[in-house]
Amino acid sequence: MDIVFNLLLIAHFVAFAVGITTTIGMPIVMGLMPRLAPEGKAVLASLVPVFSRNARLAFGVLVLTGLAMMAARYGGVEGMTGWFWAKMGLVVVVFLAIVAGLVLKPGQISPRVMGWITRLSMLGIVVTAVFAFN
Repeated sequence: MDIVFNLLLIAHFVAFAVGITTTIGMPIVMGLMPRLAPEGKAVLASLVPVFSRNARLAFGVLVLTGLAMMAARYGGVEGMTGWFWAKMGLVVVVFLAIVAGLVLKPGQISPRVMGWITRLSMLGIVVTAVFAFN
């Protein structure tokens, strides 16, 4: 079972890397847009759906591998500490940010605000995961 858990953990970390890349990269891309010529804007704008799709896929992999690891190692979430539940609360914040990005029209929420919400949530997820599982 350790091999299965380790493979799930590797997939979990890779998905987190993809998600955090989007969380850091998108605000940089969006910050460059106003300063570019129309051709440059078109090139960077073409990256936005790629980043968004990758982030959504990474989030799905994180949820699935997280659930599978909890089942494999702990038999579920029973008995988890407050740190685990704080982590899950931050996961919900990221989920809501993803949903907001899908539902809201561009300009309804500041990309700068969304960037800070997701970056701080991801940082919080790392911190609470360390305390929950170490």
